[in-house]
Amino acid sequence: MRILRVDDRFIHGQVVAGWARPLGIKSLIIASDDISKDEWACNAYRLAVPEGIEFSCVGIKRCIAIVSKQNKERIMIIVGSIREAFKLLMKGLKIKEVNIGGIGYKEGTREIAPYIYLSADDIESVVHLYQMGVKVIGKQLPNSATLDVAKILAGVK
Repeated sequence: MRILRVDDRFIHGQVVAGWARPLGIKSLIIASDDISKDEWACNAYRLAVPEGIEFSCVGIKRCIAIVSKQNKERIMIIVGSIREAFKLLMKGLKIKEVNIGGIGYKEGTREIAPYIYLSADDIESVVHLYQMGVKVIGKQLPNSATLDVAKILAGVK
């Protein structure tokens, strides 16, 4: 199982207690060209990762190299934006679904769900992912209701 999650808070209680532990995640990877350059931030996120789970804080290109070398089936990759998720797929990450777990409100964004606010750039990335055959869902926890983000954007129920 490989999970690609978009969450602008990266690693927090919902990710650790709601996803990583119950699903037996063996490796958590923050894939961000910006965050990976901030040693302090990477170390702070590392502190939130439970013992027994490997952690990496790397750029987009390095993430692809790590995932392609790992034979682990239970990997969760976390990015801060849909644009970063799209970049991962364009660079060769093989995945069929992108999970939006949380993108907070910013001026100029559109509410898709109480925990998902998309900018015009985000919406464009969702469209590109959809055109690639990648499903974009909203899902806070594994047992939460699944939202089909492309359908919501298209106004389809």
